[in-house]
Amino acid sequence: MVSPRRINPPHYFLFALLTMLLLSRLPGASLLPGYLPLFGVVPIATGVTLVLWAARLFARVGTNIIPLTQSSALVIEGPFAYSRNPMYLGLLLALTGLAIVLDSAWPWLVLPVFYAVIRLRFVRHEERLMEATFGDAYRAYCGRVRRFI
Repeated sequence: MVSPRRINPPHYFLFALLTMLLLSRLPGASLLPGYLPLFGVVPIATGVTLVLWAARLFARVGTNIIPLTQSSALVIEGPFAYSRNPMYLGLLLALTGLAIVLDSAWPWLVLPVFYAVIRLRFVRHEERLMEATFGDAYRAYCGRVRRFI
């Protein structure tokens, strides 16, 4: 059973988001001229869409969305046809968009840290669990679809 106190990816996402907002207050030059930071809404919207689309597919097939728990179905359609981790990719895209909107160098420091935490704390363990659960079907899927993009 999953402990309700476990820190899951949405918690790391919120922590990263808040850290980026705080870091953007530090002194530093603007990176983008004029209205260009507004284009950050594109990766934000894309990221949110990916997360919601993937979560909806999980709900439709009735598999568990909680990280590091056993899945009852191998979802390989929709965004999963292009990325084995579209929810994590969506979170990373949303943070990238926020870094663009904030128009400061400091928030960009958060992105590799967020990626590393997600990769090391979740992805590598989930991949082992998926392989143990779905065997050859999962290995074949991994051969066709990249981890992120």
